[in-house]
Amino acid sequence: MSTPQSPPAAGNGAALRFNSPLSDERAARLVTQLAASAPTDVLDVGCGWAELLLTLLDTVPSARGRGVDLHAPDISRARTAARQRGLHERVQLEAKEADDTLTQADLVLNIGAFQAFGDIRTALTKLRGLVRPGGRLLFGCEYWEHVPTEEELAALWEGMNVEDCLLLPDLVDAAISAGFRTLSTATVTRQEWEAYESGHMAPREESLAAHPEHPQAKEVREQLDQQRTIWLRGHRDLLGFAYLTLLPVQTAR
Repeated sequence: MSTPQSPPAAGNGAALRFNSPLSDERAARLVTQLAASAPTDVLDVGCGWAELLLTLLDTVPSARGRGVDLHAPDISRARTAARQRGLHERVQLEAKEADDTLTQADLVLNIGAFQAFGDIRTALTKLRGLVRPGGRLLFGCEYWEHVPTEEELAALWEGMNVEDCLLLPDLVDAAISAGFRTLSTATVTRQEWEAYESGHMAPREESLAAHPEHPQAKEVREQLDQQRTIWLRGHRDLLGFAYLTLLPVQTAR
């Protein structure tokens, strides 16, 4: 008797195009805006499976790219996609930490991955040093819709506290304090959040429906229930997500 296929790993994102709450329409607008600056190179810190990076390289044929992410399965998926799209000779994809080997680029992406540098303010300061004069930073980041109460924090991920995010005005102020000006500020819709959260869970739910007696079924079902509770009873209407397109400020001599 054959063994049922194991449920997909949590966070694999098989049903998602982007590993952030990002619709195709918003992505197209961002890519058009960023490509207009004609970057020669693109650095994506916390690239995941690098869909936005690869889309930018498709749009700017003269550009080269580099993506780094700690999650090796995502980098493997990114490399496969780069080969399939004929971009593998123009992009370097590495499963590694954000460290001192990162060099400046015309366009830097950091989406849902400020933790690669520490907290939000530290990340913005570090990222400022990676953007060449005249370049751009696309910074995608969670923010508080309102200051959470202790009860609201308790419904989120274990160990999360109020200092982990900022209110949107404070997030923009932090970017300005780090040496940027804002070219655009955009916040995701509820529909984008719903598509993202549902998309992460859907492949695992489908696997459970097809193989309800799998040895891991109970464990996976409990994980999904917890994930759904954190979303619907926790961060829904509390946690927003913003895409900031930022210009580095040139220091006057």
